[in-house]
Amino acid sequence: EIKYKGKSVETVQLDGDDLFSGNYTIGTKNINVSMIEQIQAIENFSSNKLLKGLEADGKVALNLKLKKNITDISGSLNTSSGTFKEEKLATDSDFNFLTVSSKLKSFGTLSFNNIALNYTPFDYFGNSYNRNESNNLKFKNNKIIPEFNFLNTLDNKRTVVNNTTFGNYNISYKKSLKTNYKSNLYFVKDAISSITLNETNNTINNQNFTTSDNTVSNKKPTLVRADFELKHFTSASSSIDYAVLISKEKINSNSSLLQNGNQSFKTNLVSDDFFIKSKVLYTKRLSDKKAFQLTSHQTFDNLDQAFDISPENSNATTLNAVQAVQSRKYFFDIQNSIIGKIKRAKYSTNIGFQFDNNPISSSLEDKNLGSNIVISNAINYTKSKIFFDNDFNYDWGNWRISSTLNVSFLNQYLNDIESNDKKRSDDVIIEPNINFNYKFNRVSSLSFGLGSRTNIVSDRYLLSNNLLISNRTSISSIPNFELQKTANYNLSYNIYDLSKQFQMNFGINYTLNDGNFFSNLNIDQNTTQIQYFFLNENFVSKGSNFLIEKYLPFMESTIRLKTYYGISNYKNFINGSDIRENESNYSISEFFIKSAFDGKLNFENILKYNFRKNTSNNSQSFENTSYSNSFKLLFKPHKKWFANVAYDFYTTGQDIEYNFIDFFIKYIPSDKRFVFSFTGKNLLNNENFIEINTSDYYTNVYSSNIIPRTFLFTCNYSF
Repeated sequence: EIKYKGKSVETVQLDGDDLFSGNYTIGTKNINVSMIEQIQAIENFSSNKLLKGLEADGKVALNLKLKKNITDISGSLNTSSGTFKEEKLATDSDFNFLTVSSKLKSFGTLSFNNIALNYTPFDYFGNSYNRNESNNLKFKNNKIIPEFNFLNTLDNKRTVVNNTTFGNYNISYKKSLKTNYKSNLYFVKDAISSITLNETNNTINNQNFTTSDNTVSNKKPTLVRADFELKHFTSASSSIDYAVLISKEKINSNSSLLQNGNQSFKTNLVSDDFFIKSKVLYTKRLSDKKAFQLTSHQTFDNLDQAFDISPENSNATTLNAVQAVQSRKYFFDIQNSIIGKIKRAKYSTNIGFQFDNNPISSSLEDKNLGSNIVISNAINYTKSKIFFDNDFNYDWGNWRISSTLNVSFLNQYLNDIESNDKKRSDDVIIEPNINFNYKFNRVSSLSFGLGSRTNIVSDRYLLSNNLLISNRTSISSIPNFELQKTANYNLSYNIYDLSKQFQMNFGINYTLNDGNFFSNLNIDQNTTQIQYFFLNENFVSKGSNFLIEKYLPFMESTIRLKTYYGISNYKNFINGSDIRENESNYSISEFFIKSAFDGKLNFENILKYNFRKNTSNNSQSFENTSYSNSFKLLFKPHKKWFANVAYDFYTTGQDIEYNFIDFFIKYIPSDKRFVFSFTGKNLLNNENFIEINTSDYYTNVYSSNIIPRTFLFTCNYSF
């Protein structure tokens, strides 16, 4: 995620066109920097020009302004080859091209690498989402059986063994001044592998026992996706937008694992997802001070998951089963909006209807019993809502007051076909929020906010019979339509002075949650059974953050210090215990310094500190402290040469230390169409990385393999 002045960037345009439709990482990760003349920040950005001046201020976008000589077809070809420690080929190759004309603009990229670089806007290494993908989550099914993630505290560039092929083509065509077509095509294919040892020391009800899983994992995602968008101005004051997204994703995850040092299993999880979304948006500018919008989404998501686990030896008493889950999700909404301004005030009023239908079925087959279905679920969940949302923003001198008042009528209905049990609830939800911002001068302000939010948490806890989700873990739920109510309070002080290259902010926050689904865990050396159920219990989280950054002329360097300290409490039940009151204290701090000497040599250094302590019932506690330091020396002896050497140090607790040394050398010849470079990574050839995590009842030691010593020679050609 890119930020400007502390605000998240909405989109990155290319010469004024939103070519990437929100997936701006396509451009920021793949466009050759030699094509860009400058990067422009667009404050108070509005994606719909008919709403210019009516929407609330504060949105930010970036525009990549192309060099004047970038016309017709331009591009770059990059190829890197080298070796890993075992003399296996290391490669990173990509081809990018850009076409520019008065009516057509397009950008395409095709790449392959096996050195842990992710050029795509999708994260198959872990489970994070960019802004564009996050907006689609409410339309899609939850993956009940999780896939493997390959993340630890190290950067992906050290930890993920991949074979990623990525293709993308983006085109924007202006048929006329009134009509514009845009499409974005994606193809991703990968093969990610990892070798891990996961050892957990449990302390439960004064009993201690250890579990371990030694796993060789492989994850093979394939994604084909197409986005299409049409924007047509029916008149000078009205427009209609129609967008369609079609996606087909299949992920095959398999593993060989040794459980507790004595039981061997093979697992295979196939997740097959088909998703289609369409959106219609009509905008009418009624006057200089008012506009009308009509918006509707229609989506369908079909997700099938099959998890197969079998022992490597024929033992009739060992887990040997297939868990299947079929999920469908149908979504429809329509809303009418009035957006306007009255003198110093801007407002929007939205009235609409939302319908969500989510049938889910599951079956667990025990292959030791001849593939008989032993546990199954079959439910149909429906959620509908009529809503009336209001936003109001008022500027009064140095004051800015922003408020929202959302009122909705919610209906939830669950038909459990297996048990012939039906549940229904009807709720009126009122959610007020208000924020006061006082601007002392052009660079500093004080902000205070408070509000109430009501969360629907039941849609993740609908299946009452057991589901097997790993070699150890099965889950079930007691469905409940109670709502979680959240009260939030925050206070912050901010200074941002670009002319003095100084920024500082300090903030505190307090959140009170009333009601949630809690976990009742039953854990032994071989299995973990989790049952989720709703309790009207309160739990609190609070924290404070501080950041200061300044360029110091006498040092010719920028320094930055940022820190966050938080306290949160939560509750659970373990192995028949009474309710456990747990508290987590954690601190994250970072000190950064970077020089800007007018010479051949510069440096940068980042020191990080992490601390976490978990306490249960004011007695039993687990804690861990970790440090890391990254130092980089940058050397530019000549305008044609550039080099850096990096030294990274990590300590992850229990006196475990790691050292990494990398280097990079770049040469630009007289023919600037070519750039040559030589890279070395992990010169000390660390083979694995161990980190320690704690909770209220265990200490976990996690070891994973990392990318071995690597050397790469790179040639880049631009045309």
